[in-house]
Amino acid sequence: MNLKLQKYILIFSVIVIAFTIIPFSVNASESDVGFSVRAIIPKNQIDPLKSYFDLKMKPGQKQVVKIEVFNSSSQEETIEMDVAFATTNRNGLIDYSEVDTKRKDESLQFPLTEIAKTENKEIVIPAGKSKIVPINISMPKQKYDGVILGAAHFKKKLKETNENSTSGVEIKNQYAYVVGIKLTETAKDVYPDLHLKYIKPKLINYRTAVVANIQNSEAVIVENMDVTAKIYKKGSTKHIYSSDKKDLNMAPNSNFEYPIDLKNDPLKPGTYRLKMKAIIGTQIWEWDEDFTIGKVANNLNEKALELNKSYLWWYIGGGMLLLLVLLFIIAKKVRMKSDRVQDK
Repeated sequence: MNLKLQKYILIFSVIVIAFTIIPFSVNASESDVGFSVRAIIPKNQIDPLKSYFDLKMKPGQKQVVKIEVFNSSSQEETIEMDVAFATTNRNGLIDYSEVDTKRKDESLQFPLTEIAKTENKEIVIPAGKSKIVPINISMPKQKYDGVILGAAHFKKKLKETNENSTSGVEIKNQYAYVVGIKLTETAKDVYPDLHLKYIKPKLINYRTAVVANIQNSEAVIVENMDVTAKIYKKGSTKHIYSSDKKDLNMAPNSNFEYPIDLKNDPLKPGTYRLKMKAIIGTQIWEWDEDFTIGKVANNLNEKALELNKSYLWWYIGGGMLLLLVLLFIIAKKVRMKSDRVQDK
């Protein structure tokens, strides 16, 4: 796959992701999507001006919240729906698309997917009509400080691919609506608590990087977090790579891989040191950890794009070969001269 095609695929992926992870508003027009959604705000809404569910709940409370789904197209549509819990992606953005609880952070006690359930995974809506979708919420019986965060996710079911397509490849834009769901029981202040879980080499968009996994182990949304990171060769005081990012966000009880770009340099096995700082308001976390890059570097380097390859050993090898050739020529001339002297 050439570099130009890789860039087109990356741009297309960013566009699709943008429409699937934005929690409370979607920039696509209704005519493009063919349907729209509206949260029917209940009485226990904390902020009535918000268009998503921001609910004050009690331990063990059961409640049915409703979302109206309107089919604005000229034909019958099937809408797929699910409930997702909030995670954090590597760009430091809250992602509302995860439904697999196997991928949840270890600190997340109550993912929204276990608390909020839809009665159906699909609904069929006639052209120009709407349907009310109920979501059944059952709060944990024990008291819970902080927030439980996630969303209801809606997308149009794709039609079957045309088997007679001559190209064999059919790309379709798929838009999604996401209605945020934030559940709160108490007014107690909960503060973030960050942890550095691991450091390892990785390819990010087929480019070499080192990722540092940062975890927010508390049930609170992180906003406006600044992170700086520097990588040193162990024993050196001069950093070789660095990263500085501002205004990052994190979902409650989530983790993400903070990437440090290696500027297309190949991964080199060895022992390194990471110094990293995270700042949220007046809270500051600092880490100073050694890490090792092992044999996996060779495999990652082979798959990387636009790698800055070193040709030093080629030059050394070529120079040695040239030196051997010169020595051979000199030795041959000396031998020929010696033979002529002996003949005389």
